[in-house]
Amino acid sequence: MRLKVIKKLVDINILYSSKEANLANLRKKQAKNPGKKVNVSARVLSSYIFSSLLLLIFFSNIAFRFPFEESPVHFSFMVAIFLVLAFSTSFTAFYNVFYESKDLASYRPYAFKESEIIMAKGLSVLLPALAGIVPILAYFLALYIRLAPSLWLGFPLMLLSLALLFVSVTLVMVVAVHFLAQTTVFRKYQSIFSNVMIGIGVLIPLIFVFFLQSTSGVIVDRVRDIPPLLYPIHLFYKIAVGPFSTEALVGLLAWIGLTLFLLYLTKKKVLPHFYDVILLNSEEKVKKERRSKERISTTKKGFFRMVLRYNLSLLGQGTGVVTVLFTSAFLPYLMMIGLISKIRDSQIVPDIHPPYWLPLFFIALFIAVVNNNITSLPSIALSLERENFDFLKSLPFDFARYVKVKFWIIFAVQSFLPILTLLGLSLYLGLPILSMIYLLVVWTLASVILSCHHYFKDVKNLSTNWSSITDLVNRSNGIVKIVLLLIYCVILSISALVSIFLVQSLAPVLAISLGVGVLILLLALAIFSYHYYLSRILAEIEKR
Repeated sequence: MRLKVIKKLVDINILYSSKEANLANLRKKQAKNPGKKVNVSARVLSSYIFSSLLLLIFFSNIAFRFPFEESPVHFSFMVAIFLVLAFSTSFTAFYNVFYESKDLASYRPYAFKESEIIMAKGLSVLLPALAGIVPILAYFLALYIRLAPSLWLGFPLMLLSLALLFVSVTLVMVVAVHFLAQTTVFRKYQSIFSNVMIGIGVLIPLIFVFFLQSTSGVIVDRVRDIPPLLYPIHLFYKIAVGPFSTEALVGLLAWIGLTLFLLYLTKKKVLPHFYDVILLNSEEKVKKERRSKERISTTKKGFFRMVLRYNLSLLGQGTGVVTVLFTSAFLPYLMMIGLISKIRDSQIVPDIHPPYWLPLFFIALFIAVVNNNITSLPSIALSLERENFDFLKSLPFDFARYVKVKFWIIFAVQSFLPILTLLGLSLYLGLPILSMIYLLVVWTLASVILSCHHYFKDVKNLSTNWSSITDLVNRSNGIVKIVLLLIYCVILSISALVSIFLVQSLAPVLAISLGVGVLILLLALAIFSYHYYLSRILAEIEKR
């Protein structure tokens, strides 16, 4: 393999994975100083390196302070958490970069080897996983430096252990996805399988967090017990502390055997057909998109039914859409995992009657803001069309009507899971029926306003040549917007607390009137926002 070629391909794939907002800023810098060339890939890579160093320092400080000798299970649990995080992140990125992107076929006419392309794309997949890989490195460093019998022996063993862990996990992912992708059933129902796979990648960290939350007390009481699920990782602890013990030697041989088997399987069964399987799936996707486009232009069904069917098929083709839906639905509850159980134990929710609707109003706004964040479905809705956007404008139907109908379809899809989750949580906590209806109505109206805003922003920053759904989602995910989101959440949380004291000092009738009054104001704002943003969206479309 040619290292210069691999470096060039890595640079290209880093550009694909970079956020468009960052690229736009770099273009502005280039325009101000045309004589000075801006190396975009180097800038992106340096930001990953800088953030990785910060993570390494932060988690090394934590790991070196923790007494692993008193609680060996803590090492296994922390490594497992970050391994799951790295696996789920790289799993999604791996599928998006290799199976969702449409640039693989364009490499074939050029003098690139398949191994070079795979290596370059693989390195670009590695970058998003650094958030999970670096903390694992910190914990291994702390373990081997503190507890290994000798640094001269511990350092090589640490490198070997890390290599066995990361290589085996990576190969399991590659082999599993490859064998699934070459089956006839997968190609026929590719969108269903793809969404399930990405959904699993998103749900694994969520399930793991809930599992840790529910078992943390047991772990503290039984520090000597190692759960069977964590025993393979616990073997690395044994290798560090007692490298010549029978358990450590058998464990090391088992990991080496597993890695060698996976390497053999990858070399003999995966690599010879890897590139062809990816191209075959890409061609199948292109055929499905072409058939979908033909159905749009020739359909004789009702307008709404046609738009509904087309957009549902469009959402099904983008596997990253599942990531958007799941993260948007569960993000506010991940922020309140510990708080939810405490609220249920306190039994204060059944007492939230109409006089307390004002605090409930701010709670509903908080959940709506986090559910409809900057990576929500309306923020990428029209860009999902790709080249179909211009094609649809040329068809003999009212495109303005299409944009409006599409908004409500996207809004319904985006809102289904959050509403279901919010309803289930309300029933779980025992919220009274009237207050539950009030909560859902406020959430819906606030979500309409936020969705209209994100829908408009998507038109303003319309992108139809994205490589993968990850690139599109990250397009406007700037640091400033994340900070603003956190500020909004803090303001709404404080408002909810202040309103509790306010309604307690008021007569019940006046407190209820305040709750109903803010609801009416929100309804008026939702109606105004819908008409205002839709008119601006149509004006932006006319300019294109």
